[in-house]
Amino acid sequence: MLRFQIPSRLSQLVLTILLASFTCSAVAVAQEEPMFAPTEEHELLKDDVGTWDADMKVWPMPGSEPLTSKCTETNELLPGGMWAISRFEGNVGGMPFTGCGTFGYDPTEKKYVGTWVDSMTPYLTTMKGDYEPETKTITLIAEGRDPMTGQVQKSKHIGRRIDDNTRMFEIYMPGENGEDWKMLEISYKRRAE
Repeated sequence: MLRFQIPSRLSQLVLTILLASFTCSAVAVAQEEPMFAPTEEHELLKDDVGTWDADMKVWPMPGSEPLTSKCTETNELLPGGMWAISRFEGNVGGMPFTGCGTFGYDPTEKKYVGTWVDSMTPYLTTMKGDYEPETKTITLIAEGRDPMTGQVQKSKHIGRRIDDNTRMFEIYMPGENGEDWKMLEISYKRRAE
């Protein structure tokens, strides 16, 4: 039986050339056509880009007096235009508070989606919902864990655009009587650049 063996240096060179050709071809294809492109719905994410000064009110329980504070939110769009990243800085009841969110649009589910984490809880919150263009309102149903009990709970997050530089945000929690109560309200003004 005849055997043909390529010297090891030659085989390494051939393998290197083949890998380089494949990599260059894959990069060329990726540069020509992105795998995904932003949809019309992703355009909504651009409206929140920038730095916003915020007045926040938090009601620790139904019927309580709100805790108020001044905060700042900075939003940027990731390259590709499909995800907005939000960073929120302020305080709650005199304690420093930092939160980070990701927001986008899922073209398969046809829903706006998001995540939220912050410095006061070890739990991730996920969100999903719809935008109503006539009222410029996005309503998301959020699911996360109650920081006090660890039990999964749902809440309703409502964002409303008042004008190009003003927006409102509210969170409603389910009450014991079956009615939702407002737990949080933030009014935003876009900072002039």
